Amino acid sequence: MGISIFEIIGPIMIGPSSSHTAGMARIGMMACRIIGDGAVSIHLDLSPKMRSTYAGHRSDAALIGGVIGLRESDPEIRNAIAQARSCGIAVSVGFLPEGLYPQNTAMLTVADRAGRTTKVLGTSVGGGSIVISAVDDVPLQVSPEAYHLIVWSSASLPEDLWAGAAVQSGRNSQGFVTCLTFPAMPSPEVCRSVENAGGVYRVSVVEPVLEYGVSLPAEKRYRSFEEVCRVVAETSMPLTEVAVDYEMARSGRSKETVRGQMHKHLAQMKKSVQAGERGSRMLYGLTSGQDGPRMLQAIQAGRTISGGIIPLAVARAIGVMEYNGAMGCIVAAPTAGSSGIVPGAMTAVQEQFGFQDEEIVDALFVSALAGVIMAGREVSFSGSVGGCQGEVGVSSAITAAGLASLFTRDPETVFHAMAMSLKNLLGLVCDPVAGPIEVPCIKRNAVGVANAFTAADMALSGIRSYIPPDEVIDALVDTERRLPPELKCAAVGGLACTGTACRLRERLG
Repeated sequence: MGISIFEIIGPIMIGPSSSHTAGMARIGMMACRIIGDGAVSIHLDLSPKMRSTYAGHRSDAALIGGVIGLRESDPEIRNAIAQARSCGIAVSVGFLPEGLYPQNTAMLTVADRAGRTTKVLGTSVGGGSIVISAVDDVPLQVSPEAYHLIVWSSASLPEDLWAGAAVQSGRNSQGFVTCLTFPAMPSPEVCRSVENAGGVYRVSVVEPVLEYGVSLPAEKRYRSFEEVCRVVAETSMPLTEVAVDYEMARSGRSKETVRGQMHKHLAQMKKSVQAGERGSRMLYGLTSGQDGPRMLQAIQAGRTISGGIIPLAVARAIGVMEYNGAMGCIVAAPTAGSSGIVPGAMTAVQEQFGFQDEEIVDALFVSALAGVIMAGREVSFSGSVGGCQGEVGVSSAITAAGLASLFTRDPETVFHAMAMSLKNLLGLVCDPVAGPIEVPCIKRNAVGVANAFTAADMALSGIRSYIPPDEVIDALVDTERRLPPELKCAAVGGLACTGTACRLRERLG
């Protein structure tokens, strides 16, 4: 299934981390749909690498919040653990064995009032996207963007129940667990026939957790910038329309609905910019939460060296990231750890040049299309998997593409802006000090937004990347895979292993 445009410019979520907060909330929501209501205990087993980050990223609260029915954008996610306990639900946290599961994996073991215990295994793969890979120890790919019936039975299901559904099934010590996947909500008749089949003792209807439609079998796929340039040449469609057309084909939703969703994301970006300009009370206080306003004051007093639009974009990027670090509601683009770059750049360029919201939305679609192509070429947007080059690096690159698109319709110029921006940040490590998304994440967003403007200006002046854009993306994938694990959000390498960082980690416990 192809990634949604709104998984690149999105999701709308409570900070501070898209992989460790929003993604975990979605894993919890999928568990909620599989298990149903009535939990009496929730035990979490997390990736060993998350031992030093899960508290700072509120991963436990997000997973538990999802199980009790909270979305990734619900402010109550902040208080989910206390809310669960107030409902009489016991919660606990452990860790998975070393080396057996992908990074950012969580095993949820939930006991319910009916006396059943259900296990759900999920992985957050970056930018809030997730996969569910097992239910009750049976390997199943339960997509968060499709409709499923999860069926527990003492015998295998008869094949006449499978019409119109994709089927996965496996056996554990109690019997069979089967996943029937449908492109739309299965009818009541289908549900009843499954429930009444011989040997079936439990059925769960699992609806999508994504709020922007399912992925349809007939969706379009774009895996190269060269392919998109060819589509533009053959159809005369602007890049914005290529992006909208892709999302319509992926989700089956109308153009008006798709564009309306992007307007919603732009509106939330503007709210986060405004909140950041007022300053934030940080979750852990590693930074003041006032650096965004401090930069704005310097601009107003004429004390910035560079002058012009870049300091304004930098101030706003910092402010949004501070708001994210305070568990504010932001738009991941493509991750929460890089959520300041796109809104900082787009609101600054809109203010400077007088673009209408509709034009900024067009640019956001171009940015998202660049991210879709990156995903199609196997780029990871998770700092735990690929380092900060997959977060700030990617965000800077898609921002450069969006900025360039506001001033040209030439796709080659747009994609070379992307390529030059990304080349400048290849190898950027992920080394959060003591775990929280504060140091050095916030200030790296400032570098990312300045880099995006520089790359866009170079491309618009006629400068081209010597390495073609598609090959630059392949170089990113290669670098992500070669980067040592200590420099991938492990909180043990880079800045995270300095004396100051070690003393802080010890103080925070």
